[in-house]
Amino acid sequence: MYYNLYTKKSFQGINLEKLQATNLKGGFCTFNQARKLKGKIIKGSKSVARLVRKVQDSKEEEYRSYPVFHVSQIQFNNEVK
Repeated sequence: MYYNLYTKKSFQGINLEKLQATNLKGGFCTFNQARKLKGKIIKGSKSVARLVRKVQDSKEEEYRSYPVFHVSQIQFNNEVK
């Protein structure tokens, strides 16, 4: 299963195909989403895929891409500071 670790939603369409090509299963999230989850990307890690999202402003339509990291590349800090 391929899902967003932050939103818990499953990926669909071309993004799902890109994640399947990585041969990694489980949760994926962006850098900022990992930070919001009190995690940090392990030093030296590279994003596993660049996913796309359609953004529509009034009459214009554009696509934005963003890098995602696998849950194995994220170090979670369980300590409460």
